[in-house]
Amino acid sequence: MKACVLLVSACLVMGCATLQPTEEAALPTGLPESWTSEVAAVELPIAASFLEWANEEALNELVREAVEKNFDLRATAKRLEAQGYLLGLTRGQMLPQAQATLSSGRNDLDTGAYNHHRGSVGVNWELDLWGKLADEHAAATGAYKAAEQDWQRLRDALAARVIQTWIEQVAFRRAVAIESERLEVLQTVESLLTERYRDGTGNLDELSTARSRTEIARADLSLQRAALNESIRRLELLVGRFPRGELLSGVTLPVVVAPVASVPADALENRPDVQAVLARVEAARRTMRSAKKEALPSVRFSGEVFRESARLGGLNNAVDQWSILGSLFQPLFQGGRIRSVSRARVSEAEAALLDLHSVVLQSLKEVEDSLDVEESLRVQAEALAIAADESESSSRYYEDRYRKGLDSLQSMLIAKEQEMAVKLRLNDVRGRILINRIDLALALGTSAETGNI
Repeated sequence: MKACVLLVSACLVMGCATLQPTEEAALPTGLPESWTSEVAAVELPIAASFLEWANEEALNELVREAVEKNFDLRATAKRLEAQGYLLGLTRGQMLPQAQATLSSGRNDLDTGAYNHHRGSVGVNWELDLWGKLADEHAAATGAYKAAEQDWQRLRDALAARVIQTWIEQVAFRRAVAIESERLEVLQTVESLLTERYRDGTGNLDELSTARSRTEIARADLSLQRAALNESIRRLELLVGRFPRGELLSGVTLPVVVAPVASVPADALENRPDVQAVLARVEAARRTMRSAKKEALPSVRFSGEVFRESARLGGLNNAVDQWSILGSLFQPLFQGGRIRSVSRARVSEAEAALLDLHSVVLQSLKEVEDSLDVEESLRVQAEALAIAADESESSSRYYEDRYRKGLDSLQSMLIAKEQEMAVKLRLNDVRGRILINRIDLALALGTSAETGNI
């Protein structure tokens, strides 16, 4: 026992000089205290999750269905589950290892040949003096936490994409309705001009122009319908259904308020991708510490309890015997392997820290971009709403003048097409506002987490 104590004490003296504490992974210092973009929505409340945003239960159900049935998300969850099971490998290295063996043999000596049977239970344990094994387990745990955050990021992105695709589908359906109305008007005009031409009161140029506009409108309607069908199938894939083109949204856009643009540090703390890279930084640092400790001496203990007998059935009555062995292992020369691996792990830890800075900068950019887009689209929506009212009034004015014979059909047609064009743009901008707000929420770290997911 005294020898074991002296052995451990000598190892502690040899290794303490090589151990240096490392700081816990954290966000870079010097983050801005506020966002550069100014948005009128900063006074609006932030939703705790995406499912609190939409005012349609059908949409909420689709988000839940996607999180439950999306094949990519389910596959990622299974890989995460497998990685969690493998954590037991590094945890088990810190515990004593026990094994039972039963061996039989036959010896041929000068005194004669005899059978030999041996049953034993052995225990092996490497004393984790320097925390090397603990560092390896912490590194594996950090990698698992990073994968867990990656899964959460994928889940949140999936929920956001379902809502965005729903909004996109509603916008396409409204665009199809507007294009259908436009085509109907142009077909009516073309029919009037055709009758005039047959009666000899119209001219061919007017009729050709009307037919050209009708066919262009027909092509535009076909394009909007194709986009709508593609959006429907994309939404079906997101929720794990067969892409049959049957999953229709509502006809009204959901209400999506703009989230509060909290201070950058808080936003980064909420983002799973930032938390994932922080976990990877910590894992890389733990791996680096473990690699540096490879050069330190290690203490290993082994013990065995065994019985021996010339007959296999005689093991039950044999006398128990035991042995205990303690050993000190000190690496001396391994061709530079330990130093090379240690240097590699240091470089990997430095690279992980650089990745953290890169992710932080990209995260800040995503928020700033979304805030700028929010303000730009708000200005566009306000201007187009006024333009839509004015163009609708103008269209009614010229239609009334045409019916009274005070203006030409061409003037009425131009005013009507202007009205349809402005309505299409306004519909598109309103949809983009909601889609961008989902992007902004994702950039600020809003989660899909609810009690039902």
